[in-house]
Amino acid sequence: MALTREEFLAIDDLTTKEITVPEDIPAWGGKTVFIRQLSRGEQDAYMKRQFADARMKAQKRETGGEISLAGLFGHDAWLCVKGVCDENGKPIFTEKDIEALNRKSGEAIGWLAKEIVLFSGMGEDERVASGEMTDTEALGQDLKN
Repeated sequence: MALTREEFLAIDDLTTKEITVPEDIPAWGGKTVFIRQLSRGEQDAYMKRQFADARMKAQKRETGGEISLAGLFGHDAWLCVKGVCDENGKPIFTEKDIEALNRKSGEAIGWLAKEIVLFSGMGEDERVASGEMTDTEALGQDLKN
């Protein structure tokens, strides 16, 4: 029997897990943190943040206009706001914390962000962010699947 709308929307499908920061990250090594999977909307927002830069550069070439890239950075801190949580899956940060998170260890925040992306099933997005794959290659992989 197919799910009803109510049953579909009632499914609690965002899971959390506890992770341990690797020992080689100074001051953070060995500490544990809870992370949760990103929702579809959060994944889409991340993709817009990540790939807006390339689209804006293309638009600037086409129109000759000035395009501001302000506000498109801070992906890692933004991911931590969305994905770091308590043991019940409730976020422990708000977007007001992005500036403070941006002052933390880049290695630690970057590692956490990568773990959130991978836990959310967005491994190809991580490969694009690290330069291992272009966004066009990632799109091609998505279309194959």
